[in-house]
Amino acid sequence: MSAGIIGPVKADQRMVIKLCRRSSGFPAMLIVAGLLCCSHGYGRAAEALPPASEVTRRMLKHAQTVAESEQGPQYTYEKRTLLEQLDGAGQPATLEEKLYQVRLIRGLPFNRLIKIQGRELTPEESKRQDAKEEKFQQQFVSADRRKLAARKQALVTPELLARYQFAVKERVVLSNRPTLVVTFKPRDEDVPARSVEDKILNRLTGTLWIDEAEADTARVQANLVDSVTVGWMGWMGSLTRCDLSLTRQRMPDGVWINDRMTLFVQYRKLITSQRFRLTEESRGFSHAQAKQ
Repeated sequence: MSAGIIGPVKADQRMVIKLCRRSSGFPAMLIVAGLLCCSHGYGRAAEALPPASEVTRRMLKHAQTVAESEQGPQYTYEKRTLLEQLDGAGQPATLEEKLYQVRLIRGLPFNRLIKIQGRELTPEESKRQDAKEEKFQQQFVSADRRKLAARKQALVTPELLARYQFAVKERVVLSNRPTLVVTFKPRDEDVPARSVEDKILNRLTGTLWIDEAEADTARVQANLVDSVTVGWMGWMGSLTRCDLSLTRQRMPDGVWINDRMTLFVQYRKLITSQRFRLTEESRGFSHAQAKQ
């Protein structure tokens, strides 16, 4: 621990002693507890940062553990999505709003549409949602266990991590939990791109906020470092901008759920550009009873 950290801690301790001499009882105990927590924070911040390889190893192990779990907590919550097409000044020209009731089942979310542009679904639209939910439930009965685990792990895989160079920059506190700030950028060597999705992933750079205790992702910010052409020789256009911001919330039992996501996309074809912004916000998280 450096002298710059020890100094404030010792000063705090001297102040605590004076306060305890002047007063007694519960208020003084609260002050002591608070200052001791601050002193612990100083020490935590001064700890050596782990290497990036260790952080990504733990991220991958955690993702595999969650993916392989046979049964996990079930949650339900509301998710509101707003898709806006923006004009040249960045103002909404058109928008589409949808409301979903989301059911998180064994780590996979089912999004049941319940409202479009503020109106309730028609009977026919509700029937289609019933059919989608039944099909979703069937995958847990008929799907191969390994394929299901691979789908649940899709956000963090060895192939995905291999695309980037990572660097641990600092330790911060998010929601009272020690969190590592990790930057990432594309590797210097060429990584094979078999699809448009691969091209986008190979050009992303940004920052991850990784919960240090659980190695799960608490926040993501990412953007393109270069445009991505679509179609042969770019005849379908190019993706010139893609900005992603994602925050996640930890439930009391350790389950992490996306609570807000914003995606801005700018697409150019010939001499025209189109801009879209997608916003997703979730709320009302609660345990869901398993369906029989």
